[in-house]
Amino acid sequence: MINSVTGPIEADQLGFTLMHEHVMVSASGMYRSYFERAVECLKEAKAGGIDTMVDATTFDLGRDPELLRAVSEASGVNIVNVTGWWLDVPRFIRHVSPRQMAREFVRDIEEGFRGTDVKAGVLKCAADFEGVTPDLEIMNRAVARAHNETGVPIMVHSYPTGSPSSRRKAWISSGSRSTTRTTPRTPST
Repeated sequence: MINSVTGPIEADQLGFTLMHEHVMVSASGMYRSYFERAVECLKEAKAGGIDTMVDATTFDLGRDPELLRAVSEASGVNIVNVTGWWLDVPRFIRHVSPRQMAREFVRDIEEGFRGTDVKAGVLKCAADFEGVTPDLEIMNRAVARAHNETGVPIMVHSYPTGSPSSRRKAWISSGSRSTTRTTPRTPST
């Protein structure tokens, strides 16, 4: 079973899936103004053969799980949302331990995003232009811990300048059992 924003679905219900999309990235209050546009775009995608999309919008990018559920229901496209973090680690969570962050990610997967019953179906971490910074290493370790606890797959946002080996080292030292190799996303893909 995979957590979609409308509830758990079987893997064979995913169909043709886009693995890294965003319904919208913005300040959370902006989303409501563009609901109809988001539904229209996803209806066009559905007509073009898209059954599912992984919405990679994390909290720091303005994730709105209730809006994603409404867009999914209105468009007919399955949406799987992520928990984790992208790049902008705010001051209020710097120096939080990987164990503390993992607990938050596990709660998003098992109970739902705070204040909702919408559950995450993918874990997301990043290591981009500067590679794995100390703050992003904590996030990578937290994602590895949450993966070990839940079995939920990991999505890595990376660029060729990021180091896959440093991410793997952070995951392995956090007890990750995953042996999947990472492939950096190039600017042309």
